[in-house]
Amino acid sequence: MKIQFTEYRKDVISALNAISPESISQAASLIKRAKAQNAMIYIVGNGGSAATASHFANDLLKVGGVRAFSLIDMIPTLLAYGNDEGWENMFSHALKRLLLPQDVVIGISCSGFSSNVVNAVELAKTINLPSIKTLVMTGNTWDTPLTKLNPDVTIHVPFADIRVQEDCHLVVCHAIVGMI
Repeated sequence: MKIQFTEYRKDVISALNAISPESISQAASLIKRAKAQNAMIYIVGNGGSAATASHFANDLLKVGGVRAFSLIDMIPTLLAYGNDEGWENMFSHALKRLLLPQDVVIGISCSGFSSNVVNAVELAKTINLPSIKTLVMTGNTWDTPLTKLNPDVTIHVPFADIRVQEDCHLVVCHAIVGMI
């Protein structure tokens, strides 16, 4: 079934209207605090969410002046960890070497079931550095392994179409950068 642009645009607008503005404000506050503390923000995601992670890190650094890095851009390192430690651990094993107090981990997963994203956020929540903060961006379903980790901030796009979820995540990222 072909979707016409006007229908798709209505879907994106509907999904954007359903996102909690409070969660976006909380995310911006979390990142502003990290910036003030000179903390690093690490962002992870797969597929389209990996592209969003990379784009968000770029905008945070270049436009927002925030120390931000997308782990997906460490291709040789992630491939080594994935191959040697399992793909579900490729982000968390890299983060074990990188995380410092006051840092922030952002996990982007439309499904909320991406094990490597879940494991990265879980590491941030359980590592012996209690000041590390977490932010997750998810899609259609609230009840996922990622949201069950009780991140500090959750931005949820309540819409079934993954394309709409990914578009909304990028709009949210741009809004957050604009608020920094």
